[in-house]
Amino acid sequence: MPAFLYPALPDRGDGARLGGAPPSAIETHPLLETHRYLLTLAAGCASWTGGREVSVVLRAGFGIEDEDVVYPDMAMRAIVHDPSPRGGRDDLGWPGLRSTALIQRPDAASTPALVRIDDEPVLIQSEPAFADAVRADGHRFLFQIDEDGWPVEGELEDLIEEYLWGYGSVYFYGTPGADGIVRDVVAGFLDF
Repeated sequence: MPAFLYPALPDRGDGARLGGAPPSAIETHPLLETHRYLLTLAAGCASWTGGREVSVVLRAGFGIEDEDVVYPDMAMRAIVHDPSPRGGRDDLGWPGLRSTALIQRPDAASTPALVRIDDEPVLIQSEPAFADAVRADGHRFLFQIDEDGWPVEGELEDLIEEYLWGYGSVYFYGTPGADGIVRDVVAGFLDF
């Protein structure tokens, strides 16, 4: 069953969240030496999480014109970890991104979601071949982060200072084990 997540106030210290300090469980992860925290999907948001959280990070200083936008060397990475509250290291968060909760809303069908968890991606350019490389490695689609879901008015219109990947979407994939649990999540491609 699809899940659609939207930024919302008030911020939350656990569960699905966006911006601010990363979960304390990943503050010392080696990727955070070169990447900055974007968001966390809550444990149990999909059956493939197996009760673990998934946090997404982006290489510090990333620009859409950079070369690390092709699988398997994407600037966007995901870390699967045990559920953990927000830590205290705001310096590890993406600059210019406010911290908020990520929630499911009843009007999901009428408003673009920032995060879409589903069995199939929604492509911007309708070009399924973009996923060929990641699918050739045996991965299946898990979720996407779609910049069409950034709020543009109201109390969250200043949520992000600058779009991250050219007003596009990043698509994340993984391979479930025999138990249906995905232990590694990879960024598959960027579509804009």
